[in-house]
Amino acid sequence: MSVSFFWQRASVEAVSSLAPGELPALVPYWDQQPEVWRAGLVTGVEFHCSVLDRVLVECCPGQVSAELVVYGGESRTDLWTSPEGEVQECTVVTTLTPEEVTAVAETLGGAPYEAWLSANPGRMTALVEELEFSTPWHDDWRRKVIHDLVNLTAFHRAAADAGGR
Repeated sequence: MSVSFFWQRASVEAVSSLAPGELPALVPYWDQQPEVWRAGLVTGVEFHCSVLDRVLVECCPGQVSAELVVYGGESRTDLWTSPEGEVQECTVVTTLTPEEVTAVAETLGGAPYEAWLSANPGRMTALVEELEFSTPWHDDWRRKVIHDLVNLTAFHRAAADAGGR
């Protein structure tokens, strides 16, 4: 299974004017819309994105806004038809308001994730096993998670400074 989370900065007007089925076009993957990536309007994490949210919940107990980073915001849903003709509702994309973007930026900016990750390798080993990853927790993975959280923090801080866009 491949899991990935991508975030793109977009105006409230742009997001609110699109139908749920049109929203995924706003969130390009690594090889799409290179100009948007170069401008810093998009960031993304593949493979260990669920670990990022769990690390934030672990190192910032009681800060519900940590959940905004990966799982929070308003889920925009659309209908999907399976090859068998069964119609199902599915989440297309999750959107954050400017206020939620600011909350995420503040939570990430104050999160002691690097110190927590360094101090809790046993907990991370257990967490990775609990999430059923095939790759065990190791120091290189720790560095990648820290790198991604630093990038995610900078991304949300820039968006918050730009008024949530």
